[in-house]
Amino acid sequence: MIKIKRVTVISAIATNCYIVWSEGRTDAVIVDPGAEYEKIVRVLHENGLTAKAVLLTHAHYDHCNAAARFQKDGCTVYLHSSDVYLLESGENLAWRHGIEFENFRPDVLLEDGTVINECGMTFTTLHTPGHTGGSVCFVTENTIFSGDTLFYMTVGRTDFATGSQSSLIASVRNKLFALDGDYTVCPGHGDITTLDFERKYNPYV
Repeated sequence: MIKIKRVTVISAIATNCYIVWSEGRTDAVIVDPGAEYEKIVRVLHENGLTAKAVLLTHAHYDHCNAAARFQKDGCTVYLHSSDVYLLESGENLAWRHGIEFENFRPDVLLEDGTVINECGMTFTTLHTPGHTGGSVCFVTENTIFSGDTLFYMTVGRTDFATGSQSSLIASVRNKLFALDGDYTVCPGHGDITTLDFERKYNPYV
């Protein structure tokens, strides 16, 4: 059974970072460490955990600007291949907010369906382009880490580089809503929700 600790990290905006671990273990996966490396490390230590892997839903700075620090600590960093462009071109949005970006190269490039086995847990990668071309969601047990693809009662912006509104709507409808059953949805910003709730009430899809 997995355990999840949400850590709100703040750069120019507040972003949900998640620490995920298997009950009874002390190694952990971090989803979207966008800022405040020291704060994330403090929460890890408070829970007796050590980070071993970083899973990135996309390459905007507010979701990945602490990845380089964790990589230096020995973490394996996962990112979809299509979002490497955002790192290499500078289109990770950091410059728009006057944020210094700590660049990195992902250790593992993800594709749709990539299965990640880390820290006694299995995460399935769903490629959900729209917010960015390489946006993904990670599914483990009854939880979806949706990044900036799906939020409580809304969806992600599509007016940045490699964004596409039609692709985003298709991703939510054909990848997320097509999953069997209900899931807890842990988004990149805002409140945690459920897949059933969003199927019924999200006005954008």
